[in-house]
Formats: sequence, C-alpha cells, structure tokens
Amino acid sequence: MILRMDADGAVVREADDGTQLHLETALDQVALRRALRTTGTGQLLDGGEVELDLGVLRSRAQLAGTGPDWPQRWSAMVEHARRAGRMSPDGRSVRVPVERLATTGGAGRAARRPRRGGRSRG
Repeated sequence: MILRMDADGAVVREADDGTQLHLETALDQVALRRALRTTGTGQLLDGGEVELDLGVLRSRAQLAGTGPDWPQRWSAMVEHARRAGRMSPDGRSVRVPVERLATTGGAGRAARRPRRGGRSRG
C-alpha cells in the first residue's frame, strides 16, 4: 500500500497490497509536515518516517481496495506492523518510511526515484 502525499492531499495506491506500506512524496519536509497536519493524515517524525493515523488511512484505502478479501488483507498488514514494532502504543497510528520522489520540472509532476539496486517500481 502506498500513500501518495502532495500539497493537495493524500491518495492511496495499491490498496490491495499491504506488504510494502510507505508514503511517497515530492514535498520538502516543511510542506510535508503541513500537508500531513492539514489533512489529518499523520505527522512527520525524525529519521525519514511519518506516523500515519490508521483510521484516516483505512478510510482512504477502503475506497481504493478492490479485492473481496480486502478487510483480511488490512488486518494482516496491521498485525505485521504490530509485530514489527511500528504501531503506536495506543494502536491508533503506524510508523512508515517516506520514499522521496524527484520532480520532473515544468509540469510539476513527480517521477519515482529508482530504488536501491537500480530498479524502479511501477
């Protein structure tokens, strides 16, 4: 599951795949912090991570999920995050890494930076 964040808000992509939960953005830290706060999506943490509100993430992901087993996939993703120590003590939020996107110039659209190992996803 990918949460794509820009100045206008957040969109969930790949909602049926809970194996690689992360946030993608081309925003700088100041703009990302503002976007997270304005949308109620979460907060920026030190160390290149964000803490996402699970209730907000779930409501957005449900709209994008297509598989009939989506609720089970969501539960599995949350349980995996819990076992990995990425959940907040109260279970209401999850820490996820931020993947920075490179901007492509004039159109203001973002392009994915290649992942480590030189491969690019999607």
